[in-house]
Amino acid sequence: MYLGSLEEHRIRNNEIKLVTEALYEANVKDDEILRVLMKVCNVDKEKAMNALRNEKYMLSPCRELYQYLVLEKGFNDHDADVFIHNRARAALARNTELSKLSPSKMFDTLNNADK
Repeated sequence: MYLGSLEEHRIRNNEIKLVTEALYEANVKDDEILRVLMKVCNVDKEKAMNALRNEKYMLSPCRELYQYLVLEKGFNDHDADVFIHNRARAALARNTELSKLSPSKMFDTLNNADK
């Protein structure tokens, strides 16, 4: 029973993440995303705000950077994943201002941080 409830919790969190991603990618306003999450996903305001912050400042910038690395910089999938995991995620967690940069500027900023 405990494993079942863990699986249900994981599925529920994934649903919230996917709804948030879809709305954010569709350029829906933040307050509307929160409203939909609270109504459709039946979450409280705090959980909705956490999901939106995570999408806005971590997940979306990482997806955009990943695409840039693969399509523009010629990284293979594995190397792009490693770069995101080892460099971008920690940097974005420390400094949300990085999420406002274009993928190319973020890449340059992360590379120059080591110099």
